[in-house]
Amino acid sequence: MPKEQPDPPAGNQLYNPLRDVRRNVEINIGKACNNRCVFCLDGLPKKEDRSYMPFDQMKAEIRQWHAAGHRSLGFLGGEPTTYPKIVQSVAYGREIGFTRIAIATNATKLRLKHFTDRILDAGLTRITISMHGHTASLEDRLTRVPGNFEKKCAAIRYLNEKRAAGHLPDGLSINIVLNGWNYRYLPKMMRFFYQDMALDDIRINFIRPEGYAEGSRSLTPRYDKVVPVLEKAILLNEYHFKKTFTFGGFPLCVLPTALRRSERLLKKYMGEYRDLSTDCSIRSDKHGDGEVDGVTRIDGGRARFNWQDRKRHDLKGHPQACDTCSRADLCEGVWQNYLDIWGDQGFKAI
Repeated sequence: MPKEQPDPPAGNQLYNPLRDVRRNVEINIGKACNNRCVFCLDGLPKKEDRSYMPFDQMKAEIRQWHAAGHRSLGFLGGEPTTYPKIVQSVAYGREIGFTRIAIATNATKLRLKHFTDRILDAGLTRITISMHGHTASLEDRLTRVPGNFEKKCAAIRYLNEKRAAGHLPDGLSINIVLNGWNYRYLPKMMRFFYQDMALDDIRINFIRPEGYAEGSRSLTPRYDKVVPVLEKAILLNEYHFKKTFTFGGFPLCVLPTALRRSERLLKKYMGEYRDLSTDCSIRSDKHGDGEVDGVTRIDGGRARFNWQDRKRHDLKGHPQACDTCSRADLCEGVWQNYLDIWGDQGFKAI
């Protein structure tokens, strides 16, 4: 890692001047998807979970979050581009005043130029593409759909054209789920996306082993195997690519010492420093109002919660080392399902 002098602690909040300060909401349209990724969190969703959100309810959600002060709006799935009313939902968000409107997508439908033109013209300002391999064999194996790699590459090429023409002012990025099948190829994936595909923003997220990946040691590598590759990727970006590169899902104690001691590097590369404060609205089997796990409010069949709080207090575990760690206020912890697979050895208090 580049040599850095230790910086003073950041305090109780992850302040970063690079962070977009707009409050963000992500609305889940349903769990229907046209891919079958081997690490999918949803696994085999029930029929009712795959059903799409009624458009009247979608508009009500959009209005409610805008009235609460949110100005960034995102759509999640499943796969949001399969939602029959996705273009109308984007247009409605723009109409009532959202200034940042994004989708997280596998992008296979975005290879269809007429559809891409419609959703961009409706007001979409950012696209995050889930793509996890730099070759057809790796991408298609991970998503379990033959031909996916070429479809996504075609989508990226067209989106680059549209961005050059002035669309997507809030960016076009790649989101890689780093897992046991692809982490060794991270430097090659960077070269592919930055150079071959002419992109300038990559986010990697360490696998959350739920759904299909629950209990899988093959898909869930140990941190001590992955961190040297992450370190190489950061060095490549510092001295060669010089693009936007961020990571998420790595507890601070597993990171190289030079990285975790430098607030400058952490703010540049650690995604938790840069992510928008995000509330979520997803389908829920529970109805009525109330608190669930202390962080989730249920209302009208929708579960509403803050994503950062949900991760820290509900989805992540805290090894014993966290009790005496000087940076426990900043670190969210470790995915609980990772601890179920590998235990809490290897985590040390800072």
